[in-house]
Amino acid sequence: MYSKLVRIFVAGAALCYCATTGASAASIKELQGAWTMEGTECSDTFKKTGQKVDFKDRTASTSTGLLITGSKITSANATCTTGKFKKQKGRLSANLTCVDSMIEYDQTVTFKIVDANTFQRFDPFGDNMFVTYHKCDM
Repeated sequence: MYSKLVRIFVAGAALCYCATTGASAASIKELQGAWTMEGTECSDTFKKTGQKVDFKDRTASTSTGLLITGSKITSANATCTTGKFKKQKGRLSANLTCVDSMIEYDQTVTFKIVDANTFQRFDPFGDNMFVTYHKCDM
């Protein structure tokens, strides 16, 4: 479960970085906000207080959400910032530095921006295996 959550916010961090560098048609303004995995309701993951969106339960190990703010990507259990990226085979690959409650680590993630409201994070062990994320309208 831990590695699944790491991959969730790693994908978000990569998404944010590529949006700020012009690697995608989407702008960073379109990519800011709350994202959740396909099949998960935004209202089950996030809450809105005034203008601020946050996790309903930041301690929930099953959270499938990402909050993208500037170059920071936050999941329920960690925060990532972006590094170098490269375009390969119609996809983007990004290097990320992530921090959870115990360690800091670097990781690479591959993803594809489908549109301003959807992206796919590819599994490093299966070229045709991916998880789809949708932007929450909050």
